[in-house]
Amino acid sequence: MAKRLAESGITGSHSKRQRLTDDRSSKTNIEEISSAKQLQTLLAFNQDAGPDTKRSIHTFKVFLESIAYGQDASLQASRREMLHEYLKLQPRLQTGAESTFDIDLDLVKNWDFTSQPKNEALFTAVTAVLALLLKSISHHIEFREYGKSICHLLLDSGHLPLFEKGLSAQKSKDQLICSSLRLLTEIVSFDGGSSAKRVYRARDTTFKRLDTFLNLRQDTSLAASSLRRKPSVRNTALRYLFANLRLQDHGAKIEILGNGKILRSIFQDIKDDPPSIIYEILNAIRIDLLKDEKIPRRIKCRLFTDQVLGSIATLYGYQNENGSLQREESFQERKSIPDLAHAFLLSVCTTPEYGILIGGDNRQHRGADGEGDEAPTVPNSEGPVTSERQPTKPRSIRNRVLASFLQTLRPYADDKQRDLISSTFQAAPELISDFFRMKKSFSFDPKLTATWAGYAAFLMSTINLPVEQRAFVSENHSLVPPSVSDIIESILPLPLTPKVVSRCLSQNHVLIKFFAIKLLGAAFEKFARVLENFRAVQTTADEYHSELWCSAMSLLVGNFSQRCPDMSSVITVFRGCTAEENVLQEASARLLSLYYQHLPQAAMEQKFDVSFALASEFNDVLSGAHTQENGGWKPLVVEHLISIARCSPDMRWWQRSEGNEQLSLFGSALRLCATLGGDYSRHAFEALLQSAVTEGLSLQSGQENQLLAMLLRSIVKTQEWQPSHALFSFLDGCFSRLSKKAVRYYQELLQQIAFIHQHTEYSSAYWGGELLMVVIEQWPFVQGAATPLDLENISRWLLRFLTVLKHNGGDNGLLGRVRDQVKSITANKKCSSLFSESAESSLGNSLSSERTQAEIQSSPLPTAQVTGIAKIEDAEIVAWRPPGPPAVEDEDHPGLGKWKQLDIEEAVVEGAIGDLMLCLCSKYGHIRKQALMELRIWMRKLQTSQYSEREPLHLLTGEVLETGNCLKADEALPYFAGEAAAEFCLVLSDPLHSLYSKVNKFLNKAPTWNSQQMASYWVDQVLMHLPTSDDAHYKEVGWLLELLIRGLRTDAVSKNL
Repeated sequence: MAKRLAESGITGSHSKRQRLTDDRSSKTNIEEISSAKQLQTLLAFNQDAGPDTKRSIHTFKVFLESIAYGQDASLQASRREMLHEYLKLQPRLQTGAESTFDIDLDLVKNWDFTSQPKNEALFTAVTAVLALLLKSISHHIEFREYGKSICHLLLDSGHLPLFEKGLSAQKSKDQLICSSLRLLTEIVSFDGGSSAKRVYRARDTTFKRLDTFLNLRQDTSLAASSLRRKPSVRNTALRYLFANLRLQDHGAKIEILGNGKILRSIFQDIKDDPPSIIYEILNAIRIDLLKDEKIPRRIKCRLFTDQVLGSIATLYGYQNENGSLQREESFQERKSIPDLAHAFLLSVCTTPEYGILIGGDNRQHRGADGEGDEAPTVPNSEGPVTSERQPTKPRSIRNRVLASFLQTLRPYADDKQRDLISSTFQAAPELISDFFRMKKSFSFDPKLTATWAGYAAFLMSTINLPVEQRAFVSENHSLVPPSVSDIIESILPLPLTPKVVSRCLSQNHVLIKFFAIKLLGAAFEKFARVLENFRAVQTTADEYHSELWCSAMSLLVGNFSQRCPDMSSVITVFRGCTAEENVLQEASARLLSLYYQHLPQAAMEQKFDVSFALASEFNDVLSGAHTQENGGWKPLVVEHLISIARCSPDMRWWQRSEGNEQLSLFGSALRLCATLGGDYSRHAFEALLQSAVTEGLSLQSGQENQLLAMLLRSIVKTQEWQPSHALFSFLDGCFSRLSKKAVRYYQELLQQIAFIHQHTEYSSAYWGGELLMVVIEQWPFVQGAATPLDLENISRWLLRFLTVLKHNGGDNGLLGRVRDQVKSITANKKCSSLFSESAESSLGNSLSSERTQAEIQSSPLPTAQVTGIAKIEDAEIVAWRPPGPPAVEDEDHPGLGKWKQLDIEEAVVEGAIGDLMLCLCSKYGHIRKQALMELRIWMRKLQTSQYSEREPLHLLTGEVLETGNCLKADEALPYFAGEAAAEFCLVLSDPLHSLYSKVNKFLNKAPTWNSQQMASYWVDQVLMHLPTSDDAHYKEVGWLLELLIRGLRTDAVSKNL
């Protein structure tokens, strides 16, 4: 028979009158408990599930709530005493031991009776009251034995079916499930987990369907107050699980962690949980599992997969329905959920003890890819180590879970995710190259959007990661160089290709260009720090490993040079900066300076006229064109350009520009050094002047630095005197003439010395003498061009300069004669009187003027005295004479600049290039550095020349440079290697030389020289091998003996013969 349809006027789902149960009577008619006897009567077992029983249970629940949650302390104490008396009145069942007993609780009998199918509501209420009873007495020592007895009674085999009933209920009966879980939670938590083992022993019942319960969430459509008042099955199950993780022994914890369903259910859709539950989840996992040192690391790692980490990462965007961060009132003092998740993920991803991070022994940074790979071989010219022969092959990584998880993050959109990835990169550097290689969607093509700016910030944070010192410690396997491919990825990540960076630098948007320049600048700084670490390890390693580190360092420099964009793009940006783009100009100037410092060979291939740029900046400073808006950036720009000028080999120090008040670059720097202050660094200008006099003067006395120091002291302004523009113009002209005719003024100085002291030996007492000779020569011209005030200013400077020379050990005779000569040709009476006053006070009287300047010029000195070279007449050698003592280092080092005055062929044949290579053997570090710079210039000049023997000479120079670069910072090239390099130049310039083929064979062996084995190698090649021609044996032996004699300045060679 079919159902009768409901009438149209009835809006309800059913027209039948529903049965009503008057629950209000049971809730409102609550007895006031005044004694333990009354409580015993109220809870006495009764085989009736009617309203009276429900009212009694509800009355007892209210009584327990006043104890557990009440605010009145006196009321809580009185009722706690009544509860204690009530438990004493309950019958006891002796278990055989005096200290233990089982209580026969009437409430448990009621719980057993209500387990019938029709009494589910009462069964749920009794279960909840039992949980509340344990909660009320759990923190009071007088209830300890009673609570333990109740727990034992509830876990008895006869009552386990009652838990089975609650945990086997349908998903819709959440009250029944929650009450059973709460009761189990209180049993596990009571007395510090004294009954936890018995709960886990019955895990077939007590842990039944726990993974299912963890996925039963509340209906999110309910009001927030209802959600807080009525916890979901998932929340209750989580608290039960965390109580077990906190109180169970380690064996039980490990078995629980072995259940993959439970672990997945904890974090699945965690973003849908309320804040309090999220806090409990993360806090419990961190404290009870991750920080538990007794749980093995391999067990902890099971907890976190890339899916679990991804679920936790969804909390970065945790929001409620209204879109604001959801935080309950009781959690206001705690961190927000995104901050809490970020702190949790940071600790998990960067702490090896937490199981997921595999690190600590640094094998992923070594030259070999795996544990069983062979040790790297000695590198050759094609690559430093065996494992680097195939750079395109993906490197195997051990942190696969982290690598997969990082791919899911969005560092361009969230600062916390960016910080998480950067911190993980720092903990596991192997992930850097893998991240960018696998992140196919990561494109840094220039687009001025928020996403592109986020990418740029992420790349900057990656580059700014500190250099990992563990890869450079001198222990165990760390003697093997780290993987260059991994290190280069941390310096210049894969998205920063030369093509992409060049496109960024060519954009019209200033912000894009600024970001690209800052990224390159940070990469250069990190590259410099890595090289320092390489050199530090190389200096402490043995010979074999030192060669490995040197070759790895060469490969690193080569790879970094290839990954950097062409410097011409940066030059274009610098030249295109307007007057308002001060920040961009400073950044680009700084980047150009870094190119010159760390990639000098690549920088010298570009045509950047730093002389013009520096002169333009000097002109702006001298003319006062710097305003307050750009004044803070201009000093930095000037310092960067000065740094470039010190490294540039093509500086025009003495060429005057039209707009720079008719001063050369040297004259402008001298004026700024003397007059400027504030934000401008005097030290930077002094360093620039030092480079100018070192590279540009090449005085025969070799005292350029001392001359500059005396000059700077003499032009310091005081209250009575300050230098004028005419003085700097005069000094500029004097130094320009001195740079062009240094030999001539040196000869004139020797003539003055010979006239005064009857000898031509130069000493430190004559510092500045060449400049004084120029002053005497130019004094008649300055009188005609300068105004009286300017001439007086220059005269006062000259007296100050003479005084400074005197106080620093200058020769009184020479200084007095210079003063007298200037005075004799001075027409201005005031200036002449200044010189007269000086003669009576500071400088004293000059020597006797019986021999005038005309006499000096009419009595030339012998050539042998002037030049210091005695002529040796040809004579027949009648007996062999032993060689003299070993040659000593020339303190003047003329080889640094002599080659520039000759053409290429003359420089090679006359030995100028050999003298330059010998400067690498100097005991002074700055001389060796300057020699390396000069050799690079010579190599570049040789490459573009038409000299017939340029190719073998280019190869020789390159090998000498590479050998010098591999030396320690405080180590000089052995003299035998230097003398051999000088001899090789002469041999290679003559293809008919008897050793031409042997030298070429030696140069083709390796890109660097083993200095300690060179002597024995050539002894073997000359004495133990046939000569290239029949009559060349004695020539080769003579060549070898001369080389050994000149190279035996130290005992370094004799030890290896």
